[in-house]
Amino acid sequence: MKKLLLLTVLTAFMQGMANAQLTPVADTLSPRLAWQHPLSATVTAGLLVAGTSTLFVEPSLVANHLVREEVQLWRRNHFGFASFEVENVLQYLALASVEGLDLLGVPSRHSGLPLLYRTGGAFVIVTVAVQSLKHGVNHWRPDHSATNSFPSGHTAMAAAGAELLRLEYGATSAWIPVAGFTVTAATALMRIYNDRHWLGDVLAGAAIGILSADISYWLNGKLETLFANVKKAPLANSHLSTLTYQLSTP
Repeated sequence: MKKLLLLTVLTAFMQGMANAQLTPVADTLSPRLAWQHPLSATVTAGLLVAGTSTLFVEPSLVANHLVREEVQLWRRNHFGFASFEVENVLQYLALASVEGLDLLGVPSRHSGLPLLYRTGGAFVIVTVAVQSLKHGVNHWRPDHSATNSFPSGHTAMAAAGAELLRLEYGATSAWIPVAGFTVTAATALMRIYNDRHWLGDVLAGAAIGILSADISYWLNGKLETLFANVKKAPLANSHLSTLTYQLSTP
């Protein structure tokens, strides 16, 4: 059953990729980060606030427990509390696809090392952010197995990959980021289904993943500009020295 569920999700993801109408990405195209677009910024902030509020706001705490009770009741009635931990694979699917699509020649904003730096940066940032919060917040998991429930690392990793797919391949085909965020939603739902996370954990995790990808994308762009200017400086100084020498020579 686990293999069938995983195969179904993977098939849907690849079908979305196959249906994508690919178009070249213009060099002048500059995708907006989540915080630069009013709707995206509102959604991301909403996810973060809604997720964080479950830690200390009473109505949100109640909603957390109600969602858990309903999901686990449905799980018991339909699957006898069986676990399907396909999210252990799904969390990396979108992030791996960022590099995989590049290797397949799908047009993107960046390619090769610049793309790898952005992907690797997102992975590092989301890992540091999630682990820091997990050990700082010390929130019990719904199954009481540990106190590192908040936020959901699986959801954060999946969301980071989906956001990179949007930034890199969104202009190539809208179906690519749609597939990425669909996998993110599936990952979040499975974490709740398996009783490993509260609703608030996955909401906050999604926001953290999106912001981590955006920070990596923005930071790499700034560093590339900085290094490009540094490389130009010696050349400009060389031209200036040559011009000064020519003007001073009788």
